[in-house]
Amino acid sequence: MAIEPSLVIQRANEILCSISQPSVCSEVLLSSRGADYISGVVEVYRLSKRMEGGMRTHNMDCERLRFVLRDIELSWNNLQAFLSICPSLLQTLPSQSTLDDAAEYAVSDLSPCLQSCCGVCLLNIPVPEFPPDVKNGMINIGGRSYHPCCANFWLHCVDPILPVPTCHSSCSACVKLNKDEL
Repeated sequence: MAIEPSLVIQRANEILCSISQPSVCSEVLLSSRGADYISGVVEVYRLSKRMEGGMRTHNMDCERLRFVLRDIELSWNNLQAFLSICPSLLQTLPSQSTLDDAAEYAVSDLSPCLQSCCGVCLLNIPVPEFPPDVKNGMINIGGRSYHPCCANFWLHCVDPILPVPTCHSSCSACVKLNKDEL
C-alpha cells in the first residue's frame, strides 16, 4: 500500500513528537538509521520542490498535485520547527536555498521542449553521454521519460495514469521534429 508523501513527513512529525526527552530525540536522529530516515523525508520534500518548479516553469496546473504539494510544504514546516531542538541535525540537512534550488532549477526564460523533460517534474532530461543502450536512471513508458521517483510519486499520490504533457505549438524542438518526420 502506498503512503502519500505528505503522510511520510507527517509521520516523521508524529514519531519525533512522541519522544519526550530532547536528548533521546537527538540520539535517535543522529543514529545511522535516524539519519537515513530523515534523508528519505528530505528526498520527499526535494521531489515536491522539483515538481513545483516544473509546474511553474511551464504554467501548468493540476489541482490534485497542488493540494498534495501544499500538504507537503505544511508538514515540512512543522518538521523543521521540531528539528530545531536538535541543532546538530539541522546542520546536516540541506539548506533551504538548496532545497529551493530544486524548484528554481526548473525555472528559466527558455522553457525546454516537453518532449525532453521528465513527464512529471518537467525538468529537462540531459542527453546521456553514454550509449543509448546504457540506462541513465530514467524509465521510459509510452515513449515518454520519467524519473523513477517522480513516476512513483505521481502514480501513488496524484493519479494512476502518468501524465503526458504536450508542447505548445511554437516549440522549436517539436516543430523541427515534425519537419524531420515529414
